[in-house]
Amino acid sequence: MTGKEGTPSTVSVVIPAYNAAGFIERTLESVFAQTYRSYEVIVVDDGSSDDTHQIVERWFARTGVEGRCIRQSNKKIAAARNTGIKAARGEFIAFLDADDVWDAQKLERVMAEFEIRPGVDLICHNERITRDGKTLRVTRNGPWVPGMYESLLFKGNTLSPSATVVRKEKALYVGGFRENPEFNTVEDYDFWMRLSQSVRFHFMDCVLGEYTLVESSASRRIEYHQANTVSLLMDHFRSHFGDDPGLLARLLMRKRLATSSRSAAGQLMNYQESPKLQRTYIWRMIQTFPFDPKNLARAFLWLLSSATRSARESVNK
Repeated sequence: MTGKEGTPSTVSVVIPAYNAAGFIERTLESVFAQTYRSYEVIVVDDGSSDDTHQIVERWFARTGVEGRCIRQSNKKIAAARNTGIKAARGEFIAFLDADDVWDAQKLERVMAEFEIRPGVDLICHNERITRDGKTLRVTRNGPWVPGMYESLLFKGNTLSPSATVVRKEKALYVGGFRENPEFNTVEDYDFWMRLSQSVRFHFMDCVLGEYTLVESSASRRIEYHQANTVSLLMDHFRSHFGDDPGLLARLLMRKRLATSSRSAAGQLMNYQESPKLQRTYIWRMIQTFPFDPKNLARAFLWLLSSATRSARESVNK
């Protein structure tokens, strides 16, 4: 769609899709429902083996929305997003994952915010976290702080792709998403960190979209994500501190790595995954940085849950 006859769209909605036939039409319909109309849609079909491409093409034909579906061999989500960014004609890139949806006023409200904040190059809002159509919680992204890069590096990711709109020139300036295999699943975290070194962020304290949780092979997914998080953190630590970090830097690094292990342990506990795997991450957390009260609390909760599980198993024998 175009804002005015003959003028290019202001926003390019970039949707990477892989075997998304079961849900992508719902995502596309949430774009079609936008009250802001100056947008194009670029779907990048990243080597799907299902009917994703046909469903997207039928949607374009039915709605008349400006855009296209680009097909490529499977290169993972970072490469798919980069393909979309390069093909985009809009001044702004609005990321949207193929299983997430937006509220109808999302683009209108975000673009209005850019209008009143000309010095801002990236805007992110809050999201509902849902599973099977039910809202589990609301995630509050941000806030912006001075030293945003250090905050992201040492405190963790506070942005979500489907909640973020960025100026295209800034996305290209930092080289887009890094396509390193060892950064898969954390490619967005890396992208935000690199952007934060040259771009001013703004966070809107309102919910304008929905992030969908898809449960599958939880333990393998958590382990994979954790390993790649560590790879990414070590890469940024080397860039930030050099090859010979001082004592304070080493303590900060260890604390951050322990926090990552704590997060993995917490997810494994929530999903009631392998007790042995839970113990691995609890031990790694304590061994890496035992001085954080949050680590000690997580270890205590794990010991308590382990004791409860053992007692229940003894009764059932």
